[in-house]
Amino acid sequence: MDRSPENLHFHGKVKTEINRVLAQLVKETESGELYSDRARVANPAADLSAEPDIVFVSNDALESGRARLVPAASGKEDDFIEIEGSPDFIVEIVSNRSVVKDTQHLPRAYWRAEIREYWLVDARGEQLAFEVQHRGAHGYETVVADPGGFQVSRVFAKRFRLTRRRNQRGRWEYDLEVR
Repeated sequence: MDRSPENLHFHGKVKTEINRVLAQLVKETESGELYSDRARVANPAADLSAEPDIVFVSNDALESGRARLVPAASGKEDDFIEIEGSPDFIVEIVSNRSVVKDTQHLPRAYWRAEIREYWLVDARGEQLAFEVQHRGAHGYETVVADPGGFQVSRVFAKRFRLTRRRNQRGRWEYDLEVR
């Protein structure tokens, strides 16, 4: 597992923006739990053990047993170490060292784990790539954006668009818009 730091502007800032918007949405709707950074997702049947950039597990997934929070050995209340099973949603943000993992290996593993929605973001190049992908019969299928550039999320029942612009210092700022 690679623990080297991620790029501040092509990884960290975009993850912060997505997390900011989704955390507020999840809090307002009380629809489940949103985790970022070092939240382990395991699904033994799918041979999956990963730490996505962002993961969402709905109340429905927890109540139905489709996903569960695994308690730490301490046995203390609210001391959990991973999500086991099938959370609803995962975001991966591509870095120079994660291209093959994020675009090939992990999508196949997440699909086998029956994760309903996968967002893939690549902010490294001239064009910002943002893909909302729904679980299809044989893999993930990328949602076609509407004329305004918004893509439908089935998990959140909203449309999202990710854009970026240069700030006063000439560095990237990201905006995740919701409709």
